Amino acid sequence: MGNDIKTILNEVDFLFCIKHIFKCFSTRKDKNNPLKELFTELLEALRKDKNVENKTQSRCFIYFVNEYLGNDAPNPKYQVTKKTLSNYYDKYVRNINNGAGNPKVELKDLIAHYLSYKNYEDFLNSTKKKKICLICITKYKKSFIITLIPILAIPFFFYYNYETSNCIVWNKDHYERTTCTTEGAISDTLYHIDIARFKKVVLTKNMEFFTEGVPNYWYGSNNQGKREFFTARGIHPETKRELDEITEYILEQEGLINY
Repeated sequence: MGNDIKTILNEVDFLFCIKHIFKCFSTRKDKNNPLKELFTELLEALRKDKNVENKTQSRCFIYFVNEYLGNDAPNPKYQVTKKTLSNYYDKYVRNINNGAGNPKVELKDLIAHYLSYKNYEDFLNSTKKKKICLICITKYKKSFIITLIPILAIPFFFYYNYETSNCIVWNKDHYERTTCTTEGAISDTLYHIDIARFKKVVLTKNMEFFTEGVPNYWYGSNNQGKREFFTARGIHPETKRELDEITEYILEQEGLINY
């Protein structure tokens, strides 16, 4: 951080630093990979958006592209496809080398604006909070120890227990709740899988594949490329890729329906 912030903080009091510390603890920016944080926050925000009825990654990005960016409107804010947005997410969040380029500044600004920032630069600058906090702690470290440690102990205790218990692990044909220290466990904070409904199944011709046109099953390929089916939306337990809803074309390929 530059000397300008140090100079400013030398003139502020302990109360300012206390308020800023609490802001820091509510900020989770990855300053080394801002695009990962940008697209992670985008999907999280879309899944919390009450206007998005279907919370799958695909439907969330469709909502963002069509409703927020207005791709279906005569004059969209920015023209981009759902597939391109998904490719950005896979590249920067899941580290999948899919050939996706770098998002344009206009798109990054619009995503940042949806996340309640002024623009992408404002999104990046929000990481300065952490640096300000470090300077505050350096200046008032003794006072922080006396004042804040007892106050922060309780929320950190609950946060730690939440983060270490909000994990799931795959067991044969279903997910089970477990601690995050379990081998093979993944955090369910991002995926929000309904593990009570999520099961791997073998489809047969006598099953009801659709209810009033809505698919009842999802599918994805395992590490050997074999297509597998599941009873709810989520990710494939092997590849960690998001599952797709079944279609009549997929069912026909599997020999489950005939025309």
